[in-house]
Amino acid sequence: MRRALMALMGTAAGTVLLVGAKAGFSSPSSDPALQPQSAQSPVPGTSAGPSQAPPAGADPTGAGAPGASPAAGKTTQPAGTKTTAPAGKPATTAAKPPRTTMKDGTFNGNPIYVDYGNVELSIVVAGGKITDVKVLDSPSEHSRSVQINNSALPKLRAEALAAQSANIDTVSGATYTSSGYKLSLQSAIDRAFQA
Repeated sequence: MRRALMALMGTAAGTVLLVGAKAGFSSPSSDPALQPQSAQSPVPGTSAGPSQAPPAGADPTGAGAPGASPAAGKTTQPAGTKTTAPAGKPATTAAKPPRTTMKDGTFNGNPIYVDYGNVELSIVVAGGKITDVKVLDSPSEHSRSVQINNSALPKLRAEALAAQSANIDTVSGATYTSSGYKLSLQSAIDRAFQA
């Protein structure tokens, strides 16, 4: 709180000095009678002419404003103390590492809308492997969709069991069903790894 107040006072004093310099007024700190003796005498080897004047808004004494301490805007601390960062978020424990094998059980995939209807699957995992893929929903509103799915779904199931992943080939003539099958299968596999 104290640092914030000092920083605010230093900023206000700097703003007043900058506005005064722009308007052509002299600040009390630039009056030689008000400066400490050390600020009035030039540093050896330099001249204190107008070319050496500090830039507008700069405070040669570091005082900032009348009545302000020379350390306004600066922080000092006793020798031998350590500086620590302000308290932020508390340290969190490391997240549980992802599973490297699927958990045993039955996991439903997301229902995926494709042209002509939804495709939704569930997988059965035993011993960390997919042992069965069940179709919970598939396009069935049109007789042609039923005919295509009766041919495509067993092929997709066999490929999924062989690959043990959703990285399977699309069945020719059943592009929509195949894409929905892969997406629903992948979401079920993801759930098996996250369980």
